[in-house]
Amino acid sequence: MDQVAWRQVIFAGWPVLSVLFAGSIITIAVVLEKWRTFSRINTKSKPFLESISANRDPDKILKFCKGSDQPLAIITGNIYKTGKNREEKERTLTRTIQALVQNFETHLATLGTIASVAPFVGLLGTVIGIIRAFRSISMTQGGATAVALGISEALVGTAGGLVVAIPALIFYNYYTNKIRRLTQDWEIVGQEIIDLSLD
Repeated sequence: MDQVAWRQVIFAGWPVLSVLFAGSIITIAVVLEKWRTFSRINTKSKPFLESISANRDPDKILKFCKGSDQPLAIITGNIYKTGKNREEKERTLTRTIQALVQNFETHLATLGTIASVAPFVGLLGTVIGIIRAFRSISMTQGGATAVALGISEALVGTAGGLVVAIPALIFYNYYTNKIRRLTQDWEIVGQEIIDLSLD
């Protein structure tokens, strides 16, 4: 298909393609934002626990945690600020993890929505293109050249929907699983920090 034909296809399918293009831009923005967020998280919990175990002074631990934006530091600071009761500390641990997860899940649902909706938007473009192709057939007594634009628009709509949906779904699953693994680690480490804070 030459350059002029591509321009005709894009012009014919611009309502659907513009929605898919906007979805792709949003996907890229969310993925980059999540990449920056998660790349700053220190996932090595063992050295952190060792440093807390070596320094048993609650005031120094609180001062260290206050100056850090790492999830483990936030969890530790909240646990040490809570009273001496284990049940209270465990409730604090649960609430802190829930707040962290809620923060990290920001905009993540957008990826899931785009992954779900994009194929249907592409399918809409496909249906519109096929309707246009059959209309051209009825108006030109079946001329192949006349229906080529409609068929091309249909195929481009399908391809566009998949191109947008597949990366969005991949990154949605990736970051969802990453949050799940981090949550499990925080729960395990949090229980050990509670034990240290009660000693």
